[in-house]
Amino acid sequence: MQLVPYSEADLALLEELERDPELMENLGGPVAANDLPRIHQRRLATVAGGEWFFKIVLGDEAVGTIGIWSASWRDEPIHETGWMVLKRFQGQGIASRALGTILDRAADEGRFPVIDAFPSVSNAPSNALCQKHGFELLEEIDFEYRGTMLRCNRWELDLAR
Repeated sequence: MQLVPYSEADLALLEELERDPELMENLGGPVAANDLPRIHQRRLATVAGGEWFFKIVLGDEAVGTIGIWSASWRDEPIHETGWMVLKRFQGQGIASRALGTILDRAADEGRFPVIDAFPSVSNAPSNALCQKHGFELLEEIDFEYRGTMLRCNRWELDLAR
């Protein structure tokens, strides 16, 4: 498994991930097709700006995405992580390996001393990954994502410890 910077060539991966109703059920539903170019450009700008957004590559196939990016929580700057793996590749430990890889890199570089994650309370696999990788569950909150209010767990990992 490799983490490869998200690129111009990854629009089809974005579409496959974010237009899938099952995959997006914990994120407010599938993205409208006409929103994909804007999301794609925002991700490209994230990478061009030096932040981390990667496709997860297994063999020669892109199977998902993962990143750490700047965000805001309660008017304070934070670094947030999130990941998605195509349905047909779920249950194989890919997300866990990708999360471990990106967290190891973040710890080695010291660039993101604290990382937050906001999985839906109903997304048991993502919440289990947070716990497995040492995140601390801080609270259950309402979190707005793409105009939809979601009930999420707020997890935090202090890499500076």
